[in-house]
Order: sequence, then structure tokens, then C-alpha cells
Amino acid sequence: MKPLNIDKTGCSNISSNCVSWQGPDIECIGLCKGDSVTEVVYKLAVELCALMDTFDLKNYDLQCFSEGVCQPQNFKDFLNILIEKVCSLQACNPDCVNTCNPCVPPLGEAVAKTTSTNMASHVPIAREFQYKNPKGDLVTSMAVSDYAQTVGNRVSSLVNSTKIVQDALSDHSKRLDLLEKKEPVAFQMPMVTPKGVLPKEAAPMHIVLAATEQQLTELKTAVGDQNKIYMNLQKQSSNINDVKSLSKPGTNMSGLRGWTANIQDQADAIGNMFVMIDDMRKAMTTIMTHYIPSNCDAISLDLAAVLKGSQLFLYLTGTLPYVTFKTTNGLGTTFTIKDNHGTVLTYMINIFDILNKNTGHVIDLGETRLALSDDLSISAEPNFTHTGDNSVCKSYLQYTLVNQGVCPTVNYVGTSNDIKFNFTTAGGTQAYTVELWNNIGSQLLQSATIMSNLIELKQGVFVNLDSNTLYKARVKMSVNGTERACEFVSVTTI
Repeated sequence: MKPLNIDKTGCSNISSNCVSWQGPDIECIGLCKGDSVTEVVYKLAVELCALMDTFDLKNYDLQCFSEGVCQPQNFKDFLNILIEKVCSLQACNPDCVNTCNPCVPPLGEAVAKTTSTNMASHVPIAREFQYKNPKGDLVTSMAVSDYAQTVGNRVSSLVNSTKIVQDALSDHSKRLDLLEKKEPVAFQMPMVTPKGVLPKEAAPMHIVLAATEQQLTELKTAVGDQNKIYMNLQKQSSNINDVKSLSKPGTNMSGLRGWTANIQDQADAIGNMFVMIDDMRKAMTTIMTHYIPSNCDAISLDLAAVLKGSQLFLYLTGTLPYVTFKTTNGLGTTFTIKDNHGTVLTYMINIFDILNKNTGHVIDLGETRLALSDDLSISAEPNFTHTGDNSVCKSYLQYTLVNQGVCPTVNYVGTSNDIKFNFTTAGGTQAYTVELWNNIGSQLLQSATIMSNLIELKQGVFVNLDSNTLYKARVKMSVNGTERACEFVSVTTI
């Protein structure tokens, strides 16, 4: 609740809801220790309104005062008239003072008359003074003297209560004044000890949270979010449980040990994949053992490649008996080269000519459409015929040539206004450009270019950044005039 005096100069602007009553419980008005000052003032105001209603002369029948007595103008006059009336009925001595004994009527007849009159002197009482007698009847009138005494007791109680409240309010006012003058305590983020996202050392909670969010984002990027995983699980054939096993004729996939018939999550799907791979390997082993000619055991080939500038060097090593085998088509073996952008080139090469040749087989890719900054996939399907029994041996060779500009592992450390980075170069003359982009990778914000020809630690910093902000960072390398851009990673300032 906004205090009414919040805009007034020199006034305390702390809400009364924030100040607690620290005095004792006051049962007569339902006031308890711990109530807010708002509740204390409200209860006193309700009691005061009730008291004012009690003292309001409009609530009393004063017709009996119409003869010989001036009508009272306030409750004080009303009490004085009542006192005079009581003394008159008891035939008190008008000269009686506060210390004298109770007035005694002069005659027994007067006493009887006075008693009779006093018994009849009842007046209606206010609603707040009404009560139920032992018989359960509601008492709505009292003798004037009893009523006057009851009212006096209630007034005395209210006066005492009011003083207690005033003292408490004065004490609270002093406390509020001290609180307003006290220097505010700077908030400090709680410290927590992470177990996985950062080193196991106490760190501020917001730093651990930022690291957790960054790693969760990277994990979702790597494995896909829940919806993507679920959608890919649906790609499994609907009748996969009833597909025949390759290694156990007469048995369905659901009958293999470890198979999960009702897939619930990604773990179940991966488990089924391993079971299926094992089934396929056993079937292939059977085929190779019983159906592939044994003469093919004499052939063993291995493929490797190196890219120097625009020249590709193919190295084929192993054993291939020249006298025993010949190329089935009589021409050679087709080698296929692909880049990451879909460009495909084919070359016909006689394996017998390049087998175990130290200089390898050179292919100039300079005038081709291949992107030499990409990783290159090289494959071939050798096909040889045995000169003795004309049995045919087929094989498959595959080699992935990773671009020599291998992306370095960069460590990024974000502070409130900058991001520091460091990495180890791979050796050889290379140019590294570390780039900082906005959080969606659409705008380049800063970059730093680092030259190196050794294996060494390089470091740098991006400055004047916004705090608690997500950015994207990556490295671009230039090797022998060929540029390669590494993947984006997320990094956050604190």
C-alpha cells in the first residue's frame, strides 16, 4: 500500500502495514502482539466509535429530566444530573464531602421510599453494554448508579489502552526514523558450488545459472530438443517388432534378447539400434564365412590421402597378388571424391600401378569445382577376378580427408563487460580470426585476427559489452589461401 504522505517532504514514507505492535495483548479490543499498526489503529478506531455512540445523548430517553432540570448538553452534564439524582434519592447530606461516610437516610420511611424509588430508576443501556444474565436473558437496562459505574470503568480502560497505543506508536516512530537513516545493505547473490557445469568451487548463483543455461543450449543444439527427438523416434517402422531377424531365421526382432517392443524414449530407441546392429553383424559374418570365396583373403587394401595446396595425394597400401588377380573390368577402379557442398568428381585409377608407391598418386584439384576448404570424402569399390577359378572379389575403400585447418578449441570466459578468450594454435603458418556476433549470429560485433606459425597459446578479449547478455562466437582460419569458418558457440557476459 502506498502511504498517503509519500510525496510530502520530511515525512516518513514507510507503510503502517510494515510496522508491528510490540506491546502486550489487549484482550478487551482483540489486540495481539505482532499486529500491524494499521490493525492497531483500526481496532482503536472501532472501539472509539462504539464509545462515542455510547456517549451520544441521542441514544437515551431523557424525558424524566423535562421538569425542573435543564436538559444536559453533553455526557458530563448527564453524569452530573445522574449523580445529583442518586444523592437526592438516597437523601444524602448536601454538605457531604469525598471523605465522609456513606449518607444515611434520616428515617426508616425515607429509606424504604428511597429504596423503592432507586429500584425503579433504570435506564436503557447502549448496545455495547448489554449482556446476558445467568438465566440467558438479554439485559438491556441497568440502574443509573450501576450504569454510571460501568461507563466509568469502560472509559478508564479506554484511557489506559489509548496511552499504551500512544507509547507504542511513539516507539515505532523512533524505530522507523532509525531505519530510514540507516544505510541500505547491498544485496549479494548467494554462493553455490557447482558439480558439473563449472569447476567445483563456490561461485555466485547467477554465474552458475548462466553456465548451466549455456551448456543446456549447446546440448539441445547437439542432440535436438524434446520435440525433435520425439519426431525422429516416429521414423521407426511401425512393424519393426515383426521384422525377421537376419541372424536367427524364424525369429522376429521382438524375440531378440534386449529388444524393447514399446519404445518410450530415446534410450529405448538407441538400445534397439545396438540389438539390430549386432543382428546384422552376425548375419554378415555368416555370409562372409560361407559365401565369400576364400581366395579373397589374400587381398588386403588400405587407403589414405593428403592435400597439399590444390594437389591431392592418394596412397594405397596392402597386398594384392598381381599374378593371382586382375581387375575385373580390365580398365581400373573408379575413385569418387566429394566435398561438403555436394560436388562430386570421379577418377579411373589402376590400383596395381599405385599400390605401395611412396610417391602416391597425384590428382590436381585446382581447376575443379571442389571446395578445397571442406573435408573431402574419398571412396572406391575395387573389383578383382581370380585368374585360377574366376571367382570375383569385391571390396570397399573409404577415407575422409579432414581439412588441415582444424578448428581449435577456444575457451571463452565472460565477465560483466567483456569476454576473454584463449586457444592453442596447431602449428604451421595460419591466420586465425576470432569473431563475436549477436545472439542470433546475424551481426558481426567485434573481431580479432591472430597470426601464428608455431604451436603456442594465444589470447585476446572483446570489450565494452553489455552485461548479462548472450553472444555467439566463432573462429575463421586461413590456411594456404583457403579460408574455413568453424562452428558458432554461445557465450554469455555476467
